[in-house]
Amino acid sequence: MQINKGWLKNNLNTLLLVLLTVSVASNQFILAKTQKVVGIKNNTALSSLTVRFQKIIKGGVGLSGNLGEDAVKLAFIQGIPEVYGAELNVNFDQPAESMGALKQFDLGYGRNKPDLSAEEKKRYTDINLKISCEFCCGAKAIVFENGEPSCGCAHSQAMRGLTAYLIKNHGTEYSDDQILRELASWKSRWYPKQMVQKMSDQLKSGSYTPDIASLLLDVKLPKYDGAAHSGAAPLPSDIQNAPSMVGGC
Repeated sequence: MQINKGWLKNNLNTLLLVLLTVSVASNQFILAKTQKVVGIKNNTALSSLTVRFQKIIKGGVGLSGNLGEDAVKLAFIQGIPEVYGAELNVNFDQPAESMGALKQFDLGYGRNKPDLSAEEKKRYTDINLKISCEFCCGAKAIVFENGEPSCGCAHSQAMRGLTAYLIKNHGTEYSDDQILRELASWKSRWYPKQMVQKMSDQLKSGSYTPDIASLLLDVKLPKYDGAAHSGAAPLPSDIQNAPSMVGGC
């Protein structure tokens, strides 16, 4: 087929404009979905928040003793998770896409529910009672005391799904506290502003919830100016006032 060069020359700019418009629209759609997940209201805020956090944590997670900067380093997780990241094709830098991959294993709503034994189901329940989705649905834990889901939002589905997957496939490689740390790491990427603030507040007060304590596993904390407490955080499993059942959305 012979191409009319005159037609091509006259319509090239139009074609390029159409392609550019489609590209911009696609990018805006992806950013909009990401914004909705992390609770940020505009593209500029999302972009600037990510860049600001990346600048702070550049060069590793060594703590400086600056409360604000250390809170970002401890709460804003990046990269591919060890062990299960490559298996599930999930990445902390792709929080929205990864959420879809993780929630398929949710025992409540997932399409690929692992078959857990009674002992594994108890472990699943104990871990999930220690973390909530308070920034979205307001439930005090992502399961009830019987292990049933207390919330149907995508964030809690993904956290429950990851718990079930790790118990079933890597149960001897992860302690309960280490599984909780993975859930809290994802929670921090889905709610970056809120979790950094929560980390900062608890580093200062010395009073920890299980999700924040899990992010501090094996971390030697410096003394922060004005903090009521210094030293290592307690293990999440040792915290007495863990959330119990409750809540709806």
